Amino acid sequence: MKTLLSNASKISLALAAGLMAAACQTGSITEPAVSETVLRNEVKMVRLPFSVRKEEDGTATPSGYTLAGVNLFLRSVDAGHADVILLDAPNVPQERIDDLAKYIRDRGLVYGGVATLGAAPADGDITLYVERHVVIPPNCGFWRAETSGNRKNNASAHYGCASMANLGLMVANPRDLIAGQGSGNSTASAVGAIYSPAPQASGPTITMSLDGLANTAPPPDIDAVARASRSSGGDN
Repeated sequence: MKTLLSNASKISLALAAGLMAAACQTGSITEPAVSETVLRNEVKMVRLPFSVRKEEDGTATPSGYTLAGVNLFLRSVDAGHADVILLDAPNVPQERIDDLAKYIRDRGLVYGGVATLGAAPADGDITLYVERHVVIPPNCGFWRAETSGNRKNNASAHYGCASMANLGLMVANPRDLIAGQGSGNSTASAVGAIYSPAPQASGPTITMSLDGLANTAPPPDIDAVARASRSSGGDN
């Protein structure tokens, strides 16, 4: 009987200890650490289409009305340096494509060439696309863990989210978040320039010539000067 009571007491103590340990656990302790949380800017590519109709007179040269429509569309979507302009023109004379490409370049925009994108345009028409990359920053307002209940003092799950979001909002060309520009290592080049600077051009030089100057005084007689010095020393 005593053995049975002793075993029951041990079981009760074990259950109590387990309940106390469970009571100390909070959801904040089990929240993922910063190394387990993915915080990144999402970059999406979008294409904005515009239909360029063929000329009513059948000519290949874009009319003023056509160019005004293209200009109005580009202004409405705020086309800028980070955008790429593409033309889908399967049945259009090359002269018309070249004229539109020149008009796009003259506006300071990047012309990406001809490509087959989306639904095929009607015979003689051109579909102009503005290809653009858009940044979607991470959601930094989602507070899953309250810092006052973080007994392990772990970094919050959204640690560094604001810095990542600011980077996405400040970058001039969102495409650079996918792949940077240039093929070289700019950091290595910058550091190498510090320790191995490029040779600098020498400063201006001055060349002087004594030719043609008047020689008004004869050179001194060294022997006469020496004799005079000995004579004066002997007198003293």
